[in-house]
This record gives sequence, C-alpha cells and structure tokens, in this order.
Amino acid sequence: MTKLCSRGKSAAKRKFAVYPSAYANAYASKICAGKIKDPSGVKRKDWKPKGAYNGKFIEVEMNDKRYSNSSLKNYYNDLLK
Repeated sequence: MTKLCSRGKSAAKRKFAVYPSAYANAYASKICAGKIKDPSGVKRKDWKPKGAYNGKFIEVEMNDKRYSNSSLKNYYNDLLK
C-alpha cells in the first residue's frame, strides 16, 4: 500500500471536517494521482518542470561579435562592459 502525498493529505484536511475518513482518503488519493485539482487549482501534471524552449536561434551582432541567442543580449552586454 502506498502513502498519500502531502498535497493530497493537506487538501483533504482542508476540505473535510473529519480527515481520517473514507471520503477524505478517496479525495486525497485522487489529488495524488492527478485526477482532480487540489484547492489551489493545480493538478499533478502541472507539478512537472517545463520542457525546453524550442524557439528559433537568432544571430545578434554586438561590438563586432556574433551571439546566437538574442534573449541573452543583456547578459552579454553586462559582461562586455
């Protein structure tokens, strides 16, 4: 038997007046499994880290040097000063 996650347990304690009950445990297990959202509105699939950005590479030329990612322009600017 697996243990309930802390998010599911705390959500069940907030929702039900009596926590160690069958209804509260069923609610907590659904939250832990990611079948329903917890009271803060987050599902389990939302806990995962975001994937890598698959944007386009853009060539930027500053101070006669080429950089291949414009989002780092300010970072490179600070280093070159």
